[in-house]
Order: sequence, then C-alpha cells, then structure tokens
Amino acid sequence: MPRLRRGSGLREADLLARAKSLRQSVEPLLPHLTDDCPRERFDRLRDELEAVREAADDEKRLARLARWGDAIPRAYAGLLKFALAPSSPTVVSFPTASGDVSYASLAATDREAEVAVQRSNEPDRLLFGYVDWARKGYHFFATRHALWCTGRSERPPAEFVSERISELPYRLLEDAEHHVYRCPHLAAGEPRPFVAVGWPGAGLAFRLCRKCAKDDRHLLSSLSDGAAVPAPEEEFPVSAELNVACRGGDACVHHALPGVPRALLKRYLLGRLADAQLLDGYLDELRPRLEKTSRRTLVAGGTCYGPDVEAFLAALRPTPVERKALAAVLGEIDGLFEVDEPTASRALERLWGEHAEEIVGVIVPDPKEARRLVDEARGAPGRVAEVLKRLQRRSEEQELLGTLPQYARLAPEAAWTDRIARAFRVHGESGAERTVVQTLPREGKERGLGFGFLLAVGRASAHAWQFTPTEKEFGQALQGRIGELLHAPAERYHDALDELLRAAGVANWGEVADARPPDGAQG
Repeated sequence: MPRLRRGSGLREADLLARAKSLRQSVEPLLPHLTDDCPRERFDRLRDELEAVREAADDEKRLARLARWGDAIPRAYAGLLKFALAPSSPTVVSFPTASGDVSYASLAATDREAEVAVQRSNEPDRLLFGYVDWARKGYHFFATRHALWCTGRSERPPAEFVSERISELPYRLLEDAEHHVYRCPHLAAGEPRPFVAVGWPGAGLAFRLCRKCAKDDRHLLSSLSDGAAVPAPEEEFPVSAELNVACRGGDACVHHALPGVPRALLKRYLLGRLADAQLLDGYLDELRPRLEKTSRRTLVAGGTCYGPDVEAFLAALRPTPVERKALAAVLGEIDGLFEVDEPTASRALERLWGEHAEEIVGVIVPDPKEARRLVDEARGAPGRVAEVLKRLQRRSEEQELLGTLPQYARLAPEAAWTDRIARAFRVHGESGAERTVVQTLPREGKERGLGFGFLLAVGRASAHAWQFTPTEKEFGQALQGRIGELLHAPAERYHDALDELLRAAGVANWGEVADARPPDGAQG
C-alpha cells in the first residue's frame, strides 16, 4: 500500500523548479527516438503536451486538463497548476524493484505518469510514464543521460548496452567471436553448472557459474534495469544448465535434462531469488532425477562416459595400481558416480568411504596388512591420498621383488647379503647404503661383504673408518661379484648370489623356497 506524508519545503522547491523548466519546453517529457521508431504517435503526444503548456497561466483550464486526456499530459497539467498556487502537497511513496519512489499527487492520473513528469530530469524515472506504451509493443531504454525509444525494434541503443555491461556486478570476460560474456571459470573451459541470461536484441548472452554466482546479486536485473519492453521473458531469456558433456547415448540420464521449473523461474524473474539461489534451486530439482538412475553413469570433470568404465578410466589417467583398484570397484557400481576433477586420486578418495577394504585388498594381498592400512587411514582423516601413494609404492616394490627367487633356511651371511641386494633393487644406492650401515654386525663375514657393497654403490669413503684393513681387503676382493649381483637380471639373480657367496666362502647357504635346491646351492 502507498505511504502518504506531507511534503517538505525542499520537495515543494523541487516541484516548482521542475514546473519552471517544463513551462519553457515539453521536450524533457519526450524520449529520444531512434531510426527504428515511428514518430507519428510521439508527434501526437507532443501536440497534447503543447496544448497544456499553452494554458500554463490559466489555472481553471489546467484543472480541467489535469482530469482528462492521456496520462502524461494530465500529470503535466497538474504540475503546472501546482506552480500557479503552490501548497504543501501530499507526497506518496510506493515500492519498486529498485527501491521506493515518491511523487506528489497533483492530478487525476496514474502514479507512473506523475513520477515521469515530476522527475523528468531523471531518465529512469521518465521511463515510468512509458511503461504502458511498452506493454503495447514499444521498446524504451533509459541511459544515464537520456530516455530512448526504438519503437517495435528490440535492438537497444549502443549507449545503453555499454552502460549495462559496465555496471555488471560480476567480472565477465567477453568472447567477441561468439558474442558471449562468461565468468573466468567458464571462459577457461571449466565444466561448471551455470545460469545464463540472453539478450537477443543486443545479440549477446551472459553466463555465470555457481562458484561465481552470489546470494545478493541478480544478473537479470543488472542487464534489464532501465529497459521497458513488451515481452521481458522473451527479450531477456533466463536459463540454467548442468553443463555436462554427455557421451552416454540416448539412454543416459544426462541426454535430455529438463530446464528450470516454471515456478522457480518466476521467482527469479520477480527478483525474489538471487543468481546463486536460482542455480541451487535448479540443481536441487535435478539431483533426485540424476541419483535415481539405475544405469551406471560415470562422470569426470564435466564429461559423462555413461557405463563405459574403460573410457572413464582413460580420462582419469591412473597409474597401473590405481587402474587396478578403480576397475575392481567401478565394475560393481550402479547408478551415478561423479568426480569434479578427472584424476584417479579424486575418484579413489570419493570411493574410499564405502570401498576402502576392496581398494586396499586389490593392492595388498595380505588381509591383515590390508586391514591395518584401512584402519590407519580411517583413524587419520585427510590421509587417504598418502595411504594410496604408500600402497602404490609398496605394490611396485612387491611386484619388483616378486620376480626374484624366494629362499628358505638361509645362512646368516646369505640372508644378510640377499637383504642388501633386494634393498638396492627397490631403493637404489641410498637404500643399499642405509641397509648396510643400519644392520652391519660387529663381527663376521658380513662386515667384509658390507664394505664390498659400499664400494659397489660408490658410498664407501664416508664409512671406511668403521672397517679394519682385513675387512676392507676382503670387500675389495668381492666388489666385482657384488656388482654382478646388484645388476643381474631377475633370471640371473640366483646364480649371481651363489657365485658371490661361494667366493666369500659361505657353503650350504640355503635353498629356494618350495622347490628342490638348485644345482650348486649346497656346494
């Protein structure tokens, strides 16, 4: 309901100043016309306004004119009559989308016409007087300096387009080739859900992703503010998209998603929802539809691969270990599975909560070790990626060591030598050095063998002080054999180990597990 109050002295002065200006010319009450706009109707309006201006000193005639005729001339007559006999007017205030608007009730006409005449020096207020014209097919655009009419053409003046773009509440990047303004994320090609506002009259479109959309911004209002057009929903169409590139075929749930529900769209058009709220509401509408699909639907980084596990895995670029774990789990999944980034680590983290045991079990065959690792990860949230990397390293080590023979009943010297050689294969020179130094006994052939290992990996100088001359001499004599063991292919490992131990004087050093002792192993 409008709010009434008595006008202040300043308000009376404003009205008198406006009346004085309009006594000189009616042009401030008329819009500028583009070449697309027919002039006949505005010429008739000008004639009606001039008739009022001619009666500017006739209070009785102005009183009659303030009750009859078109809305704007009546409001004009009421203002000129007020100027002849000023009094404290009743000021009426009413709400609009851009805030409260006030005017003095001076004529028997509609409030929009009163606002247009009394504040005709403000183009966006002059626009109020032509809203009814817009409903009948005319287009009006208020810039900072003028009100323009383009008639039935929806093409806005360049000045209006420039102002609207410069006052957008977001940083949008222009794609001149496609006539689209996008937020930085969409401009970079990121597959994010977005809200879009089209502007066919200007040949432009504007897109804003959910990360950029705000709870207190309204893209549609920012573009259409200052425009009065016959069909706002058609001339500033609003839409929203999930923005998923679907490769899942016609049967995929993403193939034909519905648009924004009418009720939700209406609330946005009326300014009751902000950009973020519109997009959230749309996503909430889609979520049950997406989640209830029983068909396996794999999505990574905004691309839907449908039920194609291999294509999905290729997009994630997994390591062999990650591929093995993902393939085992994804093959059992029905319905929607989605990750925002196309990485194997993100997919594994997403699956971890429900499938941790299965993931670890694929990588770590030992059930007890697998259970320990799962418990460790769940007891330390945020360490899933670290555990997976550790599992990957361990699996790679086991795969490498699995190519070597496994031994039973090894002599102490043989067990120690085998341990150093395996450490070298997994961790290189530093691994061999570390194992020698940390496990070196105080006496025995292992000390000479240890110095030989340090020589073979180029790390002897830093540790030479720990060895006696005899141990050094023994190690130097074995250096060549040790080098052959360290670099022997898997199928030559056993022979190289046997030759080294024989050279070191270690007899009956052991046997291959679950097999008859190889030739020479007992010699």
